[in-house]
Amino acid sequence: MLVGVGWTVERLWQETQSEVPPWVLLVADNLAGQLSTQALPAAKLSSDLAATLLPAGSILWSETELAALKAGQVVPLFTRDQVFFYAMQQGNLWQLGPADLAENTVPSYWFSLLFLGLLAVAVWLWLWPVARDIQKLKQQLSDPKATATVPVRSFIAPIAASFEQMRQQIQRLLGLQREMTQAVSHELRTPLARLSFALELSALPAEEKQLMLNDVKELEQLVDEMLDYARLESTEPQLKLQHVDLSELLQNLVEKLSALPGAAIELQVKQCCVYVCDGHYLERAVQNLLVNAKRFASNKVVLTLHSGTEAVEIWVEDDGPGIAPELRAEVLKPFVRLDPSRQKGFGGFGLGLAIVCRVLEWHKASLSVGESQAGGASFRIKLPLVP
Repeated sequence: MLVGVGWTVERLWQETQSEVPPWVLLVADNLAGQLSTQALPAAKLSSDLAATLLPAGSILWSETELAALKAGQVVPLFTRDQVFFYAMQQGNLWQLGPADLAENTVPSYWFSLLFLGLLAVAVWLWLWPVARDIQKLKQQLSDPKATATVPVRSFIAPIAASFEQMRQQIQRLLGLQREMTQAVSHELRTPLARLSFALELSALPAEEKQLMLNDVKELEQLVDEMLDYARLESTEPQLKLQHVDLSELLQNLVEKLSALPGAAIELQVKQCCVYVCDGHYLERAVQNLLVNAKRFASNKVVLTLHSGTEAVEIWVEDDGPGIAPELRAEVLKPFVRLDPSRQKGFGGFGLGLAIVCRVLEWHKASLSVGESQAGGASFRIKLPLVP
């Protein structure tokens, strides 16, 4: 296609850039006809061109031109913007003219524009089916229930087939994950409940019985948290986006968590801030950060709400031991705990921050881990302001 476009434009350019304009040949034939019956300089030419006698050897002619002159034809010669006509009568060389050349040729830049335009059309005709099929592939991947819509003869058909195979495999894995969580829910909770009931009725010493009950309770909490995380990871829920007063949400959250053991929470809100989000999930994310901060803080936890022109930020800072820079990225991963001893005073299973990251991902937000002014850990949620 590109070769055909280039050849067509080149042929058009060659035809319009001919060395001898058609009207010059017509004038030359007309003069030859008049001079065949009239003699110069007395001849009265209809073209009204001045006739000048030249020495016979003043112009070096080619063999073709010389033969044409001897045959009684009129030969045109060109300068930059004029044309002269030459005729031979009775051995004398006559110059007729000059005649001005009209600017009737097409400028060369038009052919460049024509070539670029045709090239753009050719490229568009080639890329448009690819872009259309990519859009279909995008829709196919975004809709779990969609079927393959990319034509078999498409340029990206092999890629689409690979994506479809990978999507089906992912759906199977997600199905297995959901089945596993259901199995965990039914198969583990029931024996744990029986075990807890049996311990309550057992004749074991009170101290030993309480330790075993605590272990059972910890297993139940682990099962519940695993089920929550698996449910959040399996699919993205339909967020109930609405205008939420973040200052009021954080105030209610502080009052709810004040009864838990650990450091006190200090709320710092400069002004009322209303944000479009899912209040339930966002509250869950901030609550996980506050619970972790209360576990590790020495004296206090500071919860701050910042409202800027480009984003809304929620800071959770404590005065605890902090997090080493090389571990700040690892702590956001599932089942990662910085306390290897798993002391009862710290608790947790390493899923709280992973759930926070998942919720923030749904809101197109981000979470950064740093060091607070008091030397402890600092978690900063950045919620973008979107129309």
